[in-house]
Amino acid sequence: MSVNKKVSLSNYLRRAGYLALFGSFMATKVLAAEAMEYPVYPTVIAPDAVQAKKIQLGEYLVKASDCIACHTKPGGKPFAGGLPVITPFGTIYSPNITPDKDTGIGNWTDKDFLRAMKHGIAPDGSYYFPVFPYTSFTKMTDADVLAIKAYLDVVPAVVQVNLEPDMPIPFRWRFGQLFWRTLFFRKGDYQHDPAHSEQWNRGAYLVQGPGHCGMCHSPLNFLGAPKMKYYLGGGVIEGYIAPGINAKALAQVDIKEIVDVFLHDHRIGGGTLAAKPMLEVNHDSLSLLSENDLTAIATYLKSVKSETPPVEKVSGSASEVGKKIYDKYCQACHSTGAGGAPKLGDAAAWAPRLASGKEKVYHLAIKGFGSMPAKGTCMTCSDEDIHNAVDYMIGDAAASGEQKPTKPVKELPKATLELGKQVYDKVCGICHDAGKLGAPKIGDQKAWAPLIDKNFDILVTHSIKGYRGMPARGACYDCSDTDIIAAVKYMVQQSKSSGDYLLW
Repeated sequence: MSVNKKVSLSNYLRRAGYLALFGSFMATKVLAAEAMEYPVYPTVIAPDAVQAKKIQLGEYLVKASDCIACHTKPGGKPFAGGLPVITPFGTIYSPNITPDKDTGIGNWTDKDFLRAMKHGIAPDGSYYFPVFPYTSFTKMTDADVLAIKAYLDVVPAVVQVNLEPDMPIPFRWRFGQLFWRTLFFRKGDYQHDPAHSEQWNRGAYLVQGPGHCGMCHSPLNFLGAPKMKYYLGGGVIEGYIAPGINAKALAQVDIKEIVDVFLHDHRIGGGTLAAKPMLEVNHDSLSLLSENDLTAIATYLKSVKSETPPVEKVSGSASEVGKKIYDKYCQACHSTGAGGAPKLGDAAAWAPRLASGKEKVYHLAIKGFGSMPAKGTCMTCSDEDIHNAVDYMIGDAAASGEQKPTKPVKELPKATLELGKQVYDKVCGICHDAGKLGAPKIGDQKAWAPLIDKNFDILVTHSIKGYRGMPARGACYDCSDTDIIAAVKYMVQQSKSSGDYLLW
């Protein structure tokens, strides 16, 4: 990867700050598996009746905290760690938290565990990167934290050595976290608010503490810390929009509809969830909680008074805005028809979708539908921007509903090999140069053959939406669809055993 060695102080601090909050925020956590093959909670046996109740509580809190998602790699043993968290600056791996005495936490004391969970400090005194949500767990009571330890002490021990972060110096130096902690870490238990009901306080405790909902559903400042002014106002995770879940966003949503999201994967406003991150949270965590706790969570969320994050306005006329959004977010699927997406300007393909009216199409594009994420992952797009993008895609013929000849599709920007190499050097080479994290090494014909056999459009779709260990857009969120197509074309051309993909 080519790197400009001249880095300004402001850029250095920006990089260091974003790195400080690894993965759950600006970086991308790898899902358990592309096919939603979730990890399975192990069967545990309490050593005696006295411990049984504490272990049962601990298991419940582990589920409320969704520990299994981050501490179980695809195909791995539960809680044995090794899950890669990919960032633009390298990769960090979740640790083994089974009771193995050599590679896990079997030798940890209660004091060690409390300090790790509530203060973000390892037994050796080093700082954890805040991808581990100690900033939220600090609000939990000591009793609840030690109940979690009691449960983890009886899960099956797994011998699996922890992996060191794969990143360059100075970003891997943990003592550098002191700067971030001084600015943003506020330790202390959750404080009961007598002005609210017990139900509300229970919901606040679960959301702010074990649930750590703000890590995905809040925007970040330039140092990677949540902007509390916009707490639960919406964020981005794994290339998907994490919608606002504050009082303003949920004002017209009743408690039952919110609980149905958790229990039945129902999408607010109708339909079923398609976003993989929330499906994972529901399966591993929320759907396993009591309905009383889920109601408490919903009650608290509907009361959170915070501002809506400002929207970055796309400039230009309505048609210009629509084209800009299409080129960056919609092109990969809507230019090829991948995943059944209706093509740009194809009146025949759009006609059945417009049968219920254009407002319905707008609604689905904004909320998400099928395999398409909400707003096509354009977190900064306003509803009006999405309207403009839809109008641009359907064209005058489909928009009017008249049987006019379909307007010719405008020629796409050129996804040249030269552009592809530039994007590869900037982004893709981090993993594909050496075959890190299971990425096929560029030029390795054997590794690429089964991928190429799936067809080029599938490769592009996976690259944009994310695939197994690879985050959406390779974590290059300022890359347009054309950039991604060009990069895929470049890699395929360098790695094919036959054929020519230059015309794609």
